[in-house]
Formats: sequence, structure tokens, C-alpha cells
Amino acid sequence: MNSKPQAARAAAKADPGMDTRSDTASPDTAYADAIQAIAGQGDQPLDIHDICSHRRACGFTDDLALTECEAQAINTRLYGLSAISALLIGADDGGSFKLSKWLQGGLHSALYALTEDAQGVLHRANERAAEGQKGSAS
Repeated sequence: MNSKPQAARAAAKADPGMDTRSDTASPDTAYADAIQAIAGQGDQPLDIHDICSHRRACGFTDDLALTECEAQAINTRLYGLSAISALLIGADDGGSFKLSKWLQGGLHSALYALTEDAQGVLHRANERAAEGQKGSAS
């Protein structure tokens, strides 16, 4: 699966005019360059059928009602995932800084834990929704 940050890095590496070795390059400049590379790729049209098929394949067939606490928990984990991903992308080959292998391993473990935790909240809400459907059908 090709994500937009990977596409941005590929586009940045393919652009011979982009100076990634500059000591004056700021994170804001790199971010703007990545956004520009993504924009050049063009967005694919939204495929609702594919989204619904994927959702059903994952077992999410009922409408989910999340409590405020559950929604905040998922939101917090997504912010963490985004921050860790930004660090790992920044430290990738040709990035503006380096991370030790030990630190990279810890960040990968944190990504996994945050993903599993957010997915757990969704699965518990899905189980509640399924039980609610069974209770109302009886």
C-alpha cells in the first residue's frame, strides 16, 4: 500500500532540483515541499463501495455509538500515531535528523500499541452495537 508520505518522499527524491542536503532547510519548508509533492500526485476519487466493503470485512456492520471518553481516547491515539509517524519519516533516509535503532524500535512498538489500543476501543463499541441489535430484535 502506497501512502501519501511515501509518495511525497519518492517525489522529493525524484526531483533533482530539490536540495535536501541544505543545512538551512527548516521543518516547515520540508513540510511545504511534501505537501506540494502530494498535490502533484493528484487525489484519487473517493470509492464509497470500497470503504463499505472494507468496513464489513473488518466486522463493522452496525452503527457505532461512541461515548465521549471513547472518542477522546481514539483521537488521542491518532494524534500520537501522527506525531510518531512524523518523527520516523523525518529520520528516514535523507531526513533532517537521525534516530538510533533502539529509539526507532521503541517508536515502532509505540505505533503498534497505540494502533491496537484504538482498534480495541472500536471493537468493544462494535460488540456493544451488535448486542444492542440482538436485544432490540428479541
